[in-house]
Amino acid sequence: MNRREVIAGISATAATTATPSLAAVSNAAIDAAFNYAFTLYEFARLSQRAGGAGGDTRTPAERLNRLGTRRGLATASNRGVTAPNNDTVYSSAFLELSGGPLELIVPDILDRYFSIAFMNAFTDNFAYIGTRATGGKGGRFWIVGPDWRGPVPSGAQLIRSETNDVWMLGRILVTGPQDVPAASAIQDAIKLNVPVGRGPNLPILAATDDNLNGEKILSAANEVLGRQRRLTGQAARALKMRQLGIRPGARDAFAGLSPDLQQAWLAAAPRGVDRLRGRFGREGRAQNGWTSSSAITGNFGNDDLERATVALGGIAALSQDEAMYFASVADSQGQAYDFSKSYRFRVSPSGVPVDAFWSLTMYSAEPDGRFFFVPNAINRYALSDRSPGLIREPDGSIVIILSRDPPRAEVRGNWLPMPNGPLRLSFRAYLPRAEVKQGRWFPPAIERLTDG
Repeated sequence: MNRREVIAGISATAATTATPSLAAVSNAAIDAAFNYAFTLYEFARLSQRAGGAGGDTRTPAERLNRLGTRRGLATASNRGVTAPNNDTVYSSAFLELSGGPLELIVPDILDRYFSIAFMNAFTDNFAYIGTRATGGKGGRFWIVGPDWRGPVPSGAQLIRSETNDVWMLGRILVTGPQDVPAASAIQDAIKLNVPVGRGPNLPILAATDDNLNGEKILSAANEVLGRQRRLTGQAARALKMRQLGIRPGARDAFAGLSPDLQQAWLAAAPRGVDRLRGRFGREGRAQNGWTSSSAITGNFGNDDLERATVALGGIAALSQDEAMYFASVADSQGQAYDFSKSYRFRVSPSGVPVDAFWSLTMYSAEPDGRFFFVPNAINRYALSDRSPGLIREPDGSIVIILSRDPPRAEVRGNWLPMPNGPLRLSFRAYLPRAEVKQGRWFPPAIERLTDG
């Protein structure tokens, strides 16, 4: 029996299995199943969109297993991934491993920060190559899914995922626009190869788009889960949610579900998104008007609520050994940011306890719970310790001005423009030291400067 026949058999069984009525299923159980499924849906949604900009007519399946590069820093026109950074260029590929292994070639990158993170379909970072993880060393890597068995080529290092769907996301530090060509040359040296004789990848079938509903979420989750023979790790937990509609490989999400259970899923989607939107940026420790990312960000274990929260508001977050994220929506007095006001953010002369770099980023808070850059007069969306023209005070401190309108000319090198509407600030600390990870250091409070 081939793999598609296995999946079809699972689907047929799922369609004829009776499911409980809504009276027998609590909202809490449906909400838990929604949290589990939502991250898989977001992963599938992004994988279908990957590489599809600019008139690309290839199907989503044809864009899998191909390395894409974003040459420049993110701008207000980049709205594919929520909460993008403005510090690195990206090299990205959605991998589909059911057809066999892929080969990755990475050069040594010793003169700047970089990381290549491998996320499974649950957005857990299960492997890294980079400054921290491999001391900047590259090499040859053999990337395989949970079903693959075979010899690893001589000289290659094995990277195994617990799902056949993988997002490989590389970040390469850029010190400013003048540094982009050098970073682009590094991107060109990273190669993703499909070995000769490798089988075809399975196409993605479930429809995903921004107009989500409970049926789409369940369909995408079931398809992603059905894309491997063996359910291992987080995927294995799906077997305990079968009566709630989580049925790996089911081609029709609602087939065989009672009308009440179907309605429960349709109701769970808007309720669940509202719940996730209310949590994002409030999960970790809080101090100085900032909330840190959770200690489990990037490796979520069985915490599906936290996993889904990050999938909505900041998908592809790194684990805390690689980066710590801090969010702020209110000033030092606890008042929500007001674009008619001006604010100050001061980094002390001692700087930030990181071994790579830090940045302060401005986002518009969108109604759907996602965060993006917005256009401004100077096309500036973030400031960091590497920003060209950054002004330091005589004592070595850095004072950043946040306002909608330009400040006086002599401090405009430190101006971070604010949008006309709800906003969220993000502070990123790459390769954080122990005091950051343990909560003994927080970004300074942001002070309101004027009442005007």
